[in-house]
Amino acid sequence: MTRRRRQRRNRLYTFFVVAIFAGGAGTYYQVFWKPIGDATGRQQASAPRLVSERPEDSDLTGGPYDHVPERGTASTAGRSTQAKKQDSTRALALMKAGLAAHQRGETIDARAKLSEALALQLPRESTAKTRATLCKLADATLFSPAITPRDPFVSTYVVKPGDSLAKIAKQYDVTDDLLVRVNNIADKNLIRVGQRLKVLHGPFHAVINLDTFDMDVFLQKTFVRHFNVGLGENNSTPSGKWRVGTTLVNPTYYPPRGGDIIAADDPENPLGERWIGLEGVEGEAVGQERYGIHGTIEPESIGKNMSLGCIRLYNEDVEFLFELLVEKKSIVVIR
Repeated sequence: MTRRRRQRRNRLYTFFVVAIFAGGAGTYYQVFWKPIGDATGRQQASAPRLVSERPEDSDLTGGPYDHVPERGTASTAGRSTQAKKQDSTRALALMKAGLAAHQRGETIDARAKLSEALALQLPRESTAKTRATLCKLADATLFSPAITPRDPFVSTYVVKPGDSLAKIAKQYDVTDDLLVRVNNIADKNLIRVGQRLKVLHGPFHAVINLDTFDMDVFLQKTFVRHFNVGLGENNSTPSGKWRVGTTLVNPTYYPPRGGDIIAADDPENPLGERWIGLEGVEGEAVGQERYGIHGTIEPESIGKNMSLGCIRLYNEDVEFLFELLVEKKSIVVIR
C-alpha cells in the first residue's frame, strides 16, 4: 500500500469527461483523462481507456459482434494413443539430453532440447523439473546482461543518432521495459549514441491451460517462464486465440456492474498495478474485447475460478509479464 501511494505521489492528472454507454453489449464506462506532468515537470503521454471485466449478468445480444457466440465448441480432434506414446518417449529422451547438455554448460543446446521436450508429453514431475531448468536458462541467457554465443534470440545493437529505447524496442518486437531490465539501464530516457545494447528478438507469447491454471510464456517457440493463474468463475474465461491490446500501469477500475470507480492508487483496486488487455481473434475469443490479464488484491484466488472472466496473476508475476508482452504483437492462447 505504501509503495503505491509513494509511486502515485509523483503524478498529477486532470480528469475531463466520464461517459457511460449502454447497449447490446452491456454497460461500460469510459473516462477521458490527461496527465499534466510528473514531479520533474515532464509531460506524460495520455493513456487509453481501460475496459473493465465482463459483467456476467450482462445482456450480450446486439452490437457489432451479435453473431459471435459467447462460448463456442472446443475442438474434439486428438492424437492417437500410439502417437501420444511416441511423443512421450521422445519427450523423455529430449529431456534427458537437454539436462545432460545443461550439466556440460551447453546452455543454448540445452534450452532448445528441453523446450522441445516440454512441447511434447512429459509426466507431471518431469514437466515441473523441465520448466524449472528452462526458467534458470532464460534468466542466464535472456533476462541478464550476458550474451551467450550462438544464441539465436539475442544480438547487440549500437545506438544511432535519433534513437530512443522505445524505437529500438519496437524494431525488435519487445518492450522498452525489457531492454531496461536486460541492460541494467537506470533511466530509459537516457541512452547515448554509440552505446551497445543487448536486444532480444521478440515477440513473446503465452499459453494458458484452463484445466490446470497454468500460464507458460514463450519467446517465439522457446519456453521462458511459468505462472499460476486465477480464472473466471462458472467457466467464464473463453478459450481461443487473443492478441494483446492496450496495456496500462496502475489502471483505474470501473466496476462492470456499477458502483464507485476505484482509483489507481487505492489499495481496494482489484486489478492490482498492471492491466494487459486482450482482443479475441480466434475460437470462442473472436470479437471479445472486455477481457484482460491483471494483478489481484486476492492472492488466494490464484489457482481458482473466482474472477469475472479475466486472468489473474500474483502482482509480482504480472509485473514481469507486463515487460514481456507487446501490444498488437504478442499472442495469448487459452485452451
